[in-house]
Amino acid sequence: MSSLRFTRYSTRIIVFIVFLINCCNLTVHSQLVQFGGQEIYGLNNKVTMKELNSLNSQETSYTFSSLLKVSSVWNSKNDQLLQVTFMDNRVTAPQKKANKAYSQPITKMPDRPFYISLRNGKPINVIAHTYRDQSLLNMERAVASLFQIQYESGHTTEVDVLGECKTFYSIRSTTRLQKLKTDCSHWDLRIKYRTEKPFGIRLSSQEIVEYDLSAEGKLMKAKSIETHHMALEAQPDIGSQVQSEFLLEHTATGEQPVNQLIFDNLDEAIESLLDWYRVFDIKGDVDGVISETEDQSLTEQISSYLEDLDDNHIGKEAMAKAFAKLLPVARLTKQFEFEQIIENYGDLQFQLADLLAAVQTIDAHKAVYESFRSDVDLLEQYLKSLAVGTHPQITIIEDLLERLKSLGNERIENDKLRDTVVQTLASLARQVGFEPDNALLVKIRSFILHNLEKECADDESCKTLYIRALQNLQDPSTIDILLNLALNGETKISVTAMQALRSFPVSHFNKKHLQIFLQIFYQTRKKYDTSARTFALEIMLTMKPSQEMLGQLLDYLNSNDKHFEIKTYVIQKLNVLSEKCVKFRSLLQKCLKERPYINNYNIMAQKGLTTVLSRNLSWRPAFNESLLSIQEIYRGVLKRGSVELFLSAEQEETSLCKLDIYTSGLTSFVGDSDDISDDDDNYDNSPVTAGMEISIQNILHRPLVFFNGQAELMGHVWKGTASQPTPALQANTLTQDVEHYVMLASGATAYMRVIGFRSIDLYGKVELSLWNRNAQTEIMQKTAASVHGIMKVGFTYAQLTNEFMLSYEPKISLLADLDFYSGVKLCIQLQRPEMFLKYTNTRSVVLQEIAKRYTKKVNSKRTNKFPGSTLALNQKNNEMCNIIFQ
Repeated sequence: MSSLRFTRYSTRIIVFIVFLINCCNLTVHSQLVQFGGQEIYGLNNKVTMKELNSLNSQETSYTFSSLLKVSSVWNSKNDQLLQVTFMDNRVTAPQKKANKAYSQPITKMPDRPFYISLRNGKPINVIAHTYRDQSLLNMERAVASLFQIQYESGHTTEVDVLGECKTFYSIRSTTRLQKLKTDCSHWDLRIKYRTEKPFGIRLSSQEIVEYDLSAEGKLMKAKSIETHHMALEAQPDIGSQVQSEFLLEHTATGEQPVNQLIFDNLDEAIESLLDWYRVFDIKGDVDGVISETEDQSLTEQISSYLEDLDDNHIGKEAMAKAFAKLLPVARLTKQFEFEQIIENYGDLQFQLADLLAAVQTIDAHKAVYESFRSDVDLLEQYLKSLAVGTHPQITIIEDLLERLKSLGNERIENDKLRDTVVQTLASLARQVGFEPDNALLVKIRSFILHNLEKECADDESCKTLYIRALQNLQDPSTIDILLNLALNGETKISVTAMQALRSFPVSHFNKKHLQIFLQIFYQTRKKYDTSARTFALEIMLTMKPSQEMLGQLLDYLNSNDKHFEIKTYVIQKLNVLSEKCVKFRSLLQKCLKERPYINNYNIMAQKGLTTVLSRNLSWRPAFNESLLSIQEIYRGVLKRGSVELFLSAEQEETSLCKLDIYTSGLTSFVGDSDDISDDDDNYDNSPVTAGMEISIQNILHRPLVFFNGQAELMGHVWKGTASQPTPALQANTLTQDVEHYVMLASGATAYMRVIGFRSIDLYGKVELSLWNRNAQTEIMQKTAASVHGIMKVGFTYAQLTNEFMLSYEPKISLLADLDFYSGVKLCIQLQRPEMFLKYTNTRSVVLQEIAKRYTKKVNSKRTNKFPGSTLALNQKNNEMCNIIFQ
């Protein structure tokens, strides 16, 4: 009897559970809009544009509001066709006065309905009238996307107006649910970008959608809140933020019956509409109107910037700002207008060469070669600036390769120009990011290697030209060729090959390569030039040495190697790395603790004059810029000296500019005989030469030769040709170059563009007295940097804009006094003059295509002052300066 009662009780529980499941299933499978029914919804979309870290309370936003009549005009068990009509459309924006709003009805919005097709409850297509503009079509897709719901918690992938999205659903109750989108394909529609993080932008996006359903499963409310945050990677405080609230809320149920389309299936129902409608995918498409520039030609814009483009403004912020403003329009300009501008503004031709190089279109390229055909200097100026381009049209690269291959009358006869074309071709091939098997990349690589191995024969200068090209190309397949040249080449070839390898990303090297670098540094096979050894050391340390490898390097300091300048280099390089990296510092301290015989004054205080140091030049609220200075001394004479400027973003840094000065054969003039070791097989008996190599953004230009041979040197000394400031580099180069589109869940399109320029004026002078046996050198880099950013968002009837300009002039001067009357004494003074960081921002809202156009602007600006300073180098330099200037 009790068993029977238990069975009846269990049966009741089971029946109750089944009843609950069926109830839930009714909710799950019920329609958001009932079959044959009609619902009225209020639609409200508020989009707000903000300036990052702004204290200004003025709001720039627009609100679009409408009533939607949603009717179910065809239904089956799994499919549905909804008819949607916009009614009572209005757009609103806040006025400058608090709590005031400007509101206007939209009378031009088409009143034809659109349709949403749902298969298995999911919106698949929008059927819209063909004449509707892209912006409104995207809004219709956005409305359709709100009808996409999943009734189970967990991760999924959805396709809607934002493209393909990674989505997470959270079921809160039987009538409430939420979905979170964190990664949508239409949030990152890149047009132009930089692979170097410090030159890029930081974009973060997120959307949260909350749904309220009735007990029967009818859609009562859908609220989407999304945020898009754009900031400079190198300066996260500068940028824009867009927030959009997209709300669909039920207001009433239609009382009139809905006329139904009588067809057997959904496809036939849609087919019946195609006389006046077209079927569109639910994925949104960019509305390109948002990115259109002002209706002004490049000729007109240049005429308004004539004063800023004058030669006197090279290296000043006025010129850098002018370039940032001119580039967007220049990229839309055709060859004929370029040629006219070059012809009309003859006094601005060097600046125009830089501008057309930044454009990177075939129209600009053809205009340059047509206008500057016989002017080698202007062609070189164009090519050097073009080399830093990250997205040139492929036809430009093909044209440069054809010019290098041309014979007869078309051959490039000028050796300097040919060198520059080779370096530019290699740089562009790397910057574009070809796949390893790309046909054009294979042609370029084959051209360089053929000339290096076949055409150059025993011509050393020819070989170094193409080794530098391999440095700019940075093709991993050429590493073994460069290693062979470094191991077995003559001194100059070996050093140039090692310099090329030093420029490669460390990820391209493996353990086999590391063993070769160790072999060169420790000279286990043969003697190598000191510069080749220091390059090998740089690579070894970049490859994150193990404890054993670092210990071996410390033991080298206690070896019988007489090159104490190399040992000094090792010590100072280890100090620089330990200051930058906590993990490396910890590993170094551990290795030193195990070697008390190394960590003492006798070993760690080498007598060399070689200097390696790193110093911060600027910091937030300016950009984080630093300087790395390496002065490699050989027998008391500067053998290779470099000053490199870096821009950093978090843990990543990229080179802005590098100045390398090299000499050889000068020991007979100013050398210190006390520095000669008995076993020195690399005695510097090479011809007297000196020159400069300049790299801009890791792109190596052809070297500038100061003198080649003793006769040229003495000619400079007696004539004093270098005693007056002499330009080494004058250029305007592109830095930031980013262009993005972002689709919003409301269907609006956001557009972002960031363009940065650096205007550089690098010059120097040298005074040498053989009578007093001393010399003075001054190198001055006048640089101006500007970053112009703009973010726009909107649709046909409203647009928001946030525009900013950041500019500053980070100047650097290096003064070096050399006294070689008795021994060699060198004093270096590195100075950074006073600097001002200027920032301006303009936010605006525009209501358009309505009865009365409305505009509101909010302006802000600020200036930060950075006092000048003389950078401390090291104690040895301080002592030398005290001796020279006592």
